[in-house]
Amino acid sequence: MATIIPAIRGRLGNTTYYETTMKVSDLVKSVRPPKELDGWTGFSIEERLQREPDTKRIKSDLAPYIANSQDRFFGSIIVLVYKGKLEFESITSFISKLPAAYRSGSESMGFITIDGVTLVVLDGQHRLLALRAVHLGDVTGPAASTVANDDVCVIFVEHEDLLKTRRIFNVVNRYAKQTGRGDNIITSEDDGYAIVARSLLADDHVFGRRKVGAELKDFVEWRSNTLGKRSLPFTTISAVYESVKLILSHNGVPGLKDQRPSNEDLEIYENHARAFYESLMERVQAYAAAGQDMTRMPDFRTDDQPTALLFKPAGQIAVVDALFRIVKETDLPLETAIDRLNDIPDWSMVNPVWRDIIVKGSGTIDAGPDARRRMSALLAYLIAADRMDAGYKLSTWRMFNDSRRRGAIDAWEAAGFGDVGDLEDLPAPIAGETFTTENARAMMSAV
Repeated sequence: MATIIPAIRGRLGNTTYYETTMKVSDLVKSVRPPKELDGWTGFSIEERLQREPDTKRIKSDLAPYIANSQDRFFGSIIVLVYKGKLEFESITSFISKLPAAYRSGSESMGFITIDGVTLVVLDGQHRLLALRAVHLGDVTGPAASTVANDDVCVIFVEHEDLLKTRRIFNVVNRYAKQTGRGDNIITSEDDGYAIVARSLLADDHVFGRRKVGAELKDFVEWRSNTLGKRSLPFTTISAVYESVKLILSHNGVPGLKDQRPSNEDLEIYENHARAFYESLMERVQAYAAAGQDMTRMPDFRTDDQPTALLFKPAGQIAVVDALFRIVKETDLPLETAIDRLNDIPDWSMVNPVWRDIIVKGSGTIDAGPDARRRMSALLAYLIAADRMDAGYKLSTWRMFNDSRRRGAIDAWEAAGFGDVGDLEDLPAPIAGETFTTENARAMMSAV
């Protein structure tokens, strides 16, 4: 059965297009993602990679946003009329008398008939698949029942030849600029973690702007996810965001990513984050000094300085994670754990303790989540070994040696715990006894 919908005809370069709206219920039935296109396997590896949908992103981010938010909104979906042609009829063809002022514009206004054509999404396949998931009930939420009647803006482009279609496939995506992570954190009104993270940047709060000379300078870098060698900010908005997740998890707050919390809950969450960071920034001596004088920040962050990792965003996230590990694994109070950070003598990137933990063999920072977890586990041991059980120390020893000489522990165990070879003791902690390879041998051989 043919579908008839109002549309506006336009032309860009040598390409004619039609802009219209479709109900979600019609859109998901009529339009297919590229992977379902006949001849998909004939496209190049680059084109297939570019158009391969990210199902994890669809199910964890886009579809929940659509199903949960009454304020949902997104831009036009571009659809290729791959087989067959659209029929467009201008309103001038069936309305004979129009005022002169409307005649020229009305030639581009009319109706398109969709019948017996193959429609393939060129741009917006993740949105299409997210809408499909909600419409079919694969993803549910309080707003899901109204999604079928949503009007989605659609731009139709007719297929002329394979070369032109491939060019459009590539160009539409190549020149589309995704918003950065920092932009999303700064602008999101539905991600509770982002809202809490932003609140800390207010001028009267812990990460508010500081005066440097006659100017107010940002204490947190929110335009970029990285800090340059001479950057004045203390950290990045992305690092604050990740730390807020850890702080709120420690305080028993469930996931906040998909739906805005109530204002009352937000106030509680913001107080949790503010209290933690105020204590951290006051008790860690290097942080307190940098907070008083931002011009010292680049020197504190220099790779060979004994404070370097304290001023790298990846290291800062690991510090927060380590503090909450300690509270979970031991009876050491949080404030005492924070104070003990001052007793770690060397946070420099050249300290061999951090090699293959959070510093790569090349000497650069490893900012990935696995590296942060490794540093967090080692830090927790260094700070609170006197309060930790032997099982935690053994797992940290395994992690420490596995990260530096992969497979060595398995080989040692298979050989009956003989010569330790290159296996290392853990570094000496601030308090308590060093966990040694001999300690590991005794525990592992007793099993």
